[in-house]
Amino acid sequence: MPVLSWISDGLGMIVGFLVCLIPLIVVHELGHFIMARLIGVWAREFGIGYPPRIIKLFKWRETDFTLNWLPLGGFVRLEGEQTFAEDKDKEESEEMSPEALAEKQEAYRHSLYAQPPGKRILLYLGGPLMNLLTAWVLATLLFITGLPIARVIINEVAPESPAAEANLQVGDTIVAINGERVESTDDVTLYAQESLGEPTEFLLERDGQTVTVSLIPRTDPPAGQGAIGILISGIDSGRLKHYPLGEAFVYGSRYLGEIVGATVFFPVYVIRGLIPIEQARPVGVIGISQIAQRSVEDSISTGAAYPLLNILVLVSVSLGIFNLLPIPALDGGRILFAIVEKIRRRPLTPALEERIHMVTLMLLVALFIFITVMDIVAPIQVP
Repeated sequence: MPVLSWISDGLGMIVGFLVCLIPLIVVHELGHFIMARLIGVWAREFGIGYPPRIIKLFKWRETDFTLNWLPLGGFVRLEGEQTFAEDKDKEESEEMSPEALAEKQEAYRHSLYAQPPGKRILLYLGGPLMNLLTAWVLATLLFITGLPIARVIINEVAPESPAAEANLQVGDTIVAINGERVESTDDVTLYAQESLGEPTEFLLERDGQTVTVSLIPRTDPPAGQGAIGILISGIDSGRLKHYPLGEAFVYGSRYLGEIVGATVFFPVYVIRGLIPIEQARPVGVIGISQIAQRSVEDSISTGAAYPLLNILVLVSVSLGIFNLLPIPALDGGRILFAIVEKIRRRPLTPALEERIHMVTLMLLVALFIFITVMDIVAPIQVP
């Protein structure tokens, strides 16, 4: 029934949101919290979810750890994040006991805007860096827990090519080249390039039988053809390749670098026409939750972690880089204010800076609502 299907999809998106987005947002805030501790800024509250508060879980030093009703990630409330510095003079002019005055002065010393710009920049970097570090760990786990091994199938054989002369046939599965197992289409390209002009042995699977042939990859193939003269595709073999920790770290680092590069240069790719404009639309919470839902379903159905780990890596990198954009209300905008303050040797008043951040935040919320409506009206197509 359509209603049951709609309810099922809605529950699936909620699960995707809870599994994918909330933990990564909490991790982001944890990065700010850890950096605040390191540089001596007091965090008055570390909240999971947004107020109103459900319960105070516990208190550690000056920080209340709370659980809140709105499941939209988390937050860190820092000492003096609003207008502490402006209120300080007014409160000190009032009648206060020596103990209360000493306590207030100590709190001011550990407040956000009492710190020099360099320390505040480190604090603002804490969240994005924690997201990137988390993505690095997850990318390594991606290779440790295993990636699918593809069956490489021959789809087309060019006439008068080395493949045709060696009787490679459409439908053959390439099992190994020169004794090296073939686990992706990239392996075929790599091994062919390593053997240009030299006899190369192919182990094939054909109609349930094993066939061995030898051919010489061309050093100067005709236009539109490769060294061997075949078109290939990879399909999931149902098997996983697990990497030892050392290799997983190397491959995971390389994979993370590729994702970071693709994310940073994404606008350039769109402008140059390398990515179609219709594929460049922003995706909001609903769209990300749909993708996460499919990844959770794929992980459950295959019994493998890689679909979920892969989307977690992508979202964590996106959160980290997005927050580094030099836009007020984001970490990058706060970093920009701190850099300007360091250059001009004179800060904006905390109240004015927070007002600018608040206005920009309202604009970002409006953009967020627009993107969410787009996710509903023109939902992304999840394969």
